Amino acid sequence: MSSPKDLIDTFIEKEKFLILSHLTPDGDAFGSSLALKFFLEQFNKKVDVYAEIPIPAQYRFLPGAEHIKNINSLSVEGFDVLVLVDCNNPSRVSYDKEIVEKIKKFSGRKVVIDHHIEDKSGDFGHIKWIEPDKAATGMMIYYLIKGMGGEITPEVATNLYTAIIVDTGNFQFDNTNDEVLFIAAELVSSGANPSYIYQQSFESWGTDRFRLFIKMLNSIEIIPPVVIACVRKCDFEETGTTEHDTERFVEFLRILKNVNISVLFREIENGFFKVSLRSKGDFDVSAVARQFGGGGHKNAAGYRIRTSFEEARQRLLEELKIFGSS
Repeated sequence: MSSPKDLIDTFIEKEKFLILSHLTPDGDAFGSSLALKFFLEQFNKKVDVYAEIPIPAQYRFLPGAEHIKNINSLSVEGFDVLVLVDCNNPSRVSYDKEIVEKIKKFSGRKVVIDHHIEDKSGDFGHIKWIEPDKAATGMMIYYLIKGMGGEITPEVATNLYTAIIVDTGNFQFDNTNDEVLFIAAELVSSGANPSYIYQQSFESWGTDRFRLFIKMLNSIEIIPPVVIACVRKCDFEETGTTEHDTERFVEFLRILKNVNISVLFREIENGFFKVSLRSKGDFDVSAVARQFGGGGHKNAAGYRIRTSFEEARQRLLEELKIFGSS
C-alpha cells in the first residue's frame, strides 16, 4: 500500500504540525497520533498532539503520552498543517463548539488520515487519505512511515501495535486478516512487547471502573438477536468514572452466543446519549448508525442522539428491524 503523493509532499515540505483525533480517544487514536508525532520528529519537524485530558489509565503507558496537550487549551495558531487522525470530521473532535470552529477555520493545510467511512457532512481536509478496509488507522501510519523511509523505533512500534490490537480486539474481531498479522509481527520485531501492551490495554482496570461495569451488566436487556445496555449519568457520578471508562464494554456484550448485535447507550448529559453498536458477521451496523447521523465500520459504529433513553431505544429497535436484524 502506498500513501498519497500530496500527503507525502506535505509532510516533507511543511515544518509545524498539529495532530488531533476524536472524542473519547481509544488505542488507535492515541497510538496512531503518537506514532505519527515520533515519525515526523525524525525529520526534525515541530509536532504537537492535543487530546482529551486526563489520558485514560490504560493508555498512560504509551511512549510520548506525557507530551499530549489538553484539547481544552487548543490553539491552532503557528502551525502549517493540521492532521485529523482516526477521524474525518471536526465535530467529532470535541463537544465544545468553539474548539470545533477553531479547527474548521484553520488557515493552513488540512489533512485527514482515517479508516472510518467518510462523513460527507464534514467536508473537511485539503488532503484526505481514508481507507475503510483497513482494520486500524495505525496500519496506515505504518505504511506512511515505511513509504517515507522512516524508522520503526520501539516507541513507534509500541504505539502502532496498541492501535492495532485495540481496533481488532487483540486479533479476535472479523477485521483481523493476514495483513493485520503481518504488520503486527513486523512491529514486534521492531520492539513492541505483545504481553506488556495487552496487559496495559486490556487488564489494567481500577475498582471504580469495575463497579461501573457491574452497573452496566445490571442494565442488560436481551431481545434476540440484540442485546442493549445503558450507562446513565448517575452511574458515572456514583462510581467516580468518566465516559473513557466504558471503553470495551460494548465488545464484552458480544460474548452472548445468540446475540449478533450489541448496543451500549452512554448518557453524557441529561437527555444526550452516545450509542455504540457492534455486530457479528455480515450485519452492517454502520448503515444503521448513518440513519442517526453517525457512522463507522460494518461491525463497529456509533452515533449521538438527544432524547430520552426510552425514545432512543425504541427508535433504534425500529431501525434494526428495518435493516433486518430480526
